[in-house]
Amino acid sequence: MQFNLRLRSVLPTFVPARFVDVGHSTVRDAQSGKTMVIVDSVQSIANHLEATIVAQPGKVIAGLEAMPFLRLTITDPHGRTRVTSSLELPHRLASGWFCRSANLKPFQQELAGRILDDGIAAATFHYCPNSLLHGVFYSQLAGLDPNVAKTPRLLTAEVVARGAQSVADGGVAKDPLFPSGDGFDVEGLVGEKATAAEVGAGFIPFRHQAFIAEEIELAVYLAEGRIERLPLPDPAREVLTLLARLKLARLLAAPLDLRAHCIFQAEQVPAELSDSAGLLKALQERLVACRSLGLLADPAVTEFALTLGAAKEKAKKGKAAAVVAAAASEEES
Repeated sequence: MQFNLRLRSVLPTFVPARFVDVGHSTVRDAQSGKTMVIVDSVQSIANHLEATIVAQPGKVIAGLEAMPFLRLTITDPHGRTRVTSSLELPHRLASGWFCRSANLKPFQQELAGRILDDGIAAATFHYCPNSLLHGVFYSQLAGLDPNVAKTPRLLTAEVVARGAQSVADGGVAKDPLFPSGDGFDVEGLVGEKATAAEVGAGFIPFRHQAFIAEEIELAVYLAEGRIERLPLPDPAREVLTLLARLKLARLLAAPLDLRAHCIFQAEQVPAELSDSAGLLKALQERLVACRSLGLLADPAVTEFALTLGAAKEKAKKGKAAAVVAAAASEEES
């Protein structure tokens, strides 16, 4: 599957991705001589694709309950709880939360054993087919040779703009209480010496850089040849191709809202991506077939819970107990 879909900006201008220490990624096309800018990177589009099947943190959309993934409940030292999953975390199933956490050693050993016994494709598919689709690198999983610890992404997409021109502008944020920027007693109000702008008040000028372009394109490639070569049964390979199409269909069903001031609409959606309900139904059927073959984790959601700071708190309690015991010993003597 390969598409080069024309996009139009919902707003007259757009702001491409800005990379740390690089800024906007631009290059002059060798053939046309026109400027090309990366609007959204491969990694960012992968995040947007994954978001199409997440209903809320740690929960998939209705109809995908049979698709395996890992869910993690994290409790901080103050008792606040957050939920996330292998569909949302960086590195997915290979996240350090799953592959490095000391409390999850049994799972890490089981995962490494499956990779060594069944291969990385079957092991990853078993716990999280989504991770296999987008690629994983188990660099933090103990006991694996680097040669068997990595599998590349199968679904790749990127947004680029050709014939791009930069539009530099700016403006001023004014505080209605002190629109001139003067008269704001910073030290008296916040207890420190600083300018009004430094504490987010008063008269704050800003610089802004947007772009216009002759053409904006979403390029998509699904490596179906590599999927066919995976050592997996047909239903598993079909799950991967259907999951990729479902994500794209859901992504294109609404404006492509990449970030503030970067919103696009596809001029035309391919016919095979126009029926997300039909794709979801076909995917459900293939997941059932995979489950009957024992290819998927049962239950589908593998649950984990971690309490942050627990080890440190335990060490503190241990030290406190030792101090009390030492004091008691001194009193007895």
